[in-house]
Amino acid sequence: MISGSQKLRKDSFVSPHFVLDLTELMTTFIIFLLLHLCFLLKSGEAQVRKDLITNAAEKTLNGFDENTLFSPYTKQEWRSYQDKKINEGRKTQLNFIITYPNKTAVKGAKLHIKQLTSDFHWGCGMTHRIINNPAYKKWFASKFTAADFHNELKWYYTEPQPGQENYTDPDTMLKFADEHGIIVRGHTVLWDDVKYQQKWVKKLSPKKLLQAANKRVDSVVKRYKGRLVGWDVMNENLHHNFFEKRLGKNASAIFYNRVYNIDPNTTLYMNEFNTTEHVNDKWAAPEKYLRRLKKIRAYPGNNGMKMGIGLQCHYGAKPIDLHYVRNSLSLLSQVGLPIWLTELDVKMDPALENKSQLQVIYLEEILRESFSHASVKAIIIWTGASIDGCDVMCMTNEKLENTPVGDLIDRLMEEWKTGNTEVVSDSNGISKVSMFNGRYEVTVVDPFTNVSSRVTFKVDKVSLPDENVHLQILV
Repeated sequence: MISGSQKLRKDSFVSPHFVLDLTELMTTFIIFLLLHLCFLLKSGEAQVRKDLITNAAEKTLNGFDENTLFSPYTKQEWRSYQDKKINEGRKTQLNFIITYPNKTAVKGAKLHIKQLTSDFHWGCGMTHRIINNPAYKKWFASKFTAADFHNELKWYYTEPQPGQENYTDPDTMLKFADEHGIIVRGHTVLWDDVKYQQKWVKKLSPKKLLQAANKRVDSVVKRYKGRLVGWDVMNENLHHNFFEKRLGKNASAIFYNRVYNIDPNTTLYMNEFNTTEHVNDKWAAPEKYLRRLKKIRAYPGNNGMKMGIGLQCHYGAKPIDLHYVRNSLSLLSQVGLPIWLTELDVKMDPALENKSQLQVIYLEEILRESFSHASVKAIIIWTGASIDGCDVMCMTNEKLENTPVGDLIDRLMEEWKTGNTEVVSDSNGISKVSMFNGRYEVTVVDPFTNVSSRVTFKVDKVSLPDENVHLQILV
């Protein structure tokens, strides 16, 4: 029998030590699905989960595959599966075929492969404290290609008093990011939590609130139009409803529409907590996230809007339920939108003697699991330098020296890039290389004359659908 604690995981693999008669498995599985579906229908939460269960059933009926898992598994098995998914979703296998202009294969040609960019972004939270700190700037620019401002773009920061707007800090921070090729998310246009509204905003009548909120949207979005990689239009509006209670149930969708009309080419995000972190949070489960996203997109005028999925990922002091993380990310990935982990950290119980070691262990688990989902386009670490405060997690101390967390992230950054590589062509003029997706510069050197040719190109399965890349050495 299948115990209630064992979960169906869509994006998992079958453990090698799992053996069960096929007939017994199928009978038990179908009974489980019917009972679970009845429960969901009764509770009113059925539609999205029904689709998920139906898809899983269809895949299982077609035979055992990596999407079916009812058994325990070892950490080694889990890691092997993650590596498999990383190789499939993040890397491209290429055969470089080196010839002379007369089509003769070149044996012994040297290929110098240099990775220029990655399709995946490592990012970090940034605060105004970076503005006058050269060491902090150097540290940040040397590691990250993406950033989220902690507070500096929020309404209460830029307009603490009505009519007194001040964008000095975000202007300066964005200038620094632009100078170093760091993409920045617009966090956040509005926040649906009443706790984070200015006192003067809370006192406004519905009519005055709509006017003030529209003025805020116009001010910040027009100022940074086309300069940001995305906007968190309405922060945390699965858990909160400040604007909906005062302006009506479609308030969020209307504000998304307003941002879209001002900055139509920028991706607009929902940004929520506990969608992957806690299975028992009834407000932010993946299916509820997708329903809200669908509702926003269905609002008149929002049909062509580019949207993305923002997940804060504030994990607690207990071991992370990777089963739930995998199921959540797999379900969210099905809609084909980019997923950004926007504020990732792991909080530890200060009473634990081994809290530092556990924090690194849990953080590595969640980073590896997240990276194994190709829909996850970026991870923003929350936060980096201790100058920004270390109430939960930091990569460095006050001297910008790595903490154990920083060491881990540096190690994974190195592991998940191709970097600079040199290979030599075989007797058929072929060199086989597996490369992380991104932009590359490849230099080919003739083994006899040292004459070289150089080319740059994008590596991914769309840009290079044919794994054979032909390069010529000109003589």
